[in-house]
Amino acid sequence: MKNILTRGGIEFLAVFLGIALSLYVDEWREENQIRERLIADYHSIQKDLDIDIPYLEQIIEGQKKSYQNGMEMIQMLDKERSFNYDKFVKSSLFVSSGSTFFGTKASYQASISSGRLTYFGIDSLSNEVGKVYEHHYNRLDLNGLLLDELNFFKLPDINSGPMYLSEKIKQQNLDKIFSPEYYHQLKDFLGLQSSYIRKCKWALEQMKKVNALLLYQLNLK
Repeated sequence: MKNILTRGGIEFLAVFLGIALSLYVDEWREENQIRERLIADYHSIQKDLDIDIPYLEQIIEGQKKSYQNGMEMIQMLDKERSFNYDKFVKSSLFVSSGSTFFGTKASYQASISSGRLTYFGIDSLSNEVGKVYEHHYNRLDLNGLLLDELNFFKLPDINSGPMYLSEKIKQQNLDKIFSPEYYHQLKDFLGLQSSYIRKCKWALEQMKKVNALLLYQLNLK
């Protein structure tokens, strides 16, 4: 009887260990697959950043040029004696919301929706990646839309066409330029543009940081 019980216990233990080992192997395989796919996600996110970084740098330069021209216009309005109609109109050509930044989020969103990016916990890398997409990209989306809206709907247009020096067009432009609303609307636009440029620079700094971290993780640098 003892032998039967002993043999039964050994068989049960063998079955139990077999099941446990099988589960462990399955879990190990699953985690290995997730890890491989996560590395592929890192590659995709890094490639997106490689495209977005120079794109944002170009946008910052365009916004800075617009802002500088706008500030020259403000300075001329602040000191009427230095007002130069021809220069003012030419400067106004460059004052606009121009191109605003909308980053590539597909690779990041795919990694998040699959659960891979945070599957092994929220480490420093996933945290830094999240800052780019959840914080900076979202802020730039919102502020870019606000800048476009202010440009298209609230900033008065100056007629800078071929006839802008004709007496009629010039007077129409001057009436608009020296109206009580124009100065404040231009100041509001430039204030938002200055804020947008700062946010772009902060985003760019974080994007470059994450790009370097990903390259290090992937042993590409």
